[in-house]
Amino acid sequence: MSSEGISKAAEAIYEIFEKVVENHDEIINAIEKLVVLEKKGVLDEIVKLSELRVPLSPEEMSEIASKLEMFFNLLLSADERVFKVIKRLLDALEESMVYEPMGMMDAVKNLRDPDVQKAVGFALTLAKNFGKRI
Repeated sequence: MSSEGISKAAEAIYEIFEKVVENHDEIINAIEKLVVLEKKGVLDEIVKLSELRVPLSPEEMSEIASKLEMFFNLLLSADERVFKVIKRLLDALEESMVYEPMGMMDAVKNLRDPDVQKAVGFALTLAKNFGKRI
């Protein structure tokens, strides 16, 4: 690596270090949330979904850094209830991978099920609140 490359790398490391010092409380908070995700098994699922290839171009690294920043901002804004809902959703998705096809009449009959009613209520409330924000 050339001295210019080493200098640029040192500058980048220094900038990262400055950001860590400036944002140490937020970083500790994010790490605590990552620990919660790890304990609940959500982090493993996120890792399974990633399909990174190496080596990455500078453009790809920039795009990944941008997405990670957005992801960590999302994590910082989420509370324990959100993590619980995500974990329940992942559990329900996994459990639902084996299913029987059903017609319209079967779907209507299933609307009598209290669990289905809760899920439909949640989905419609989510849709309404999301619609307000888009």
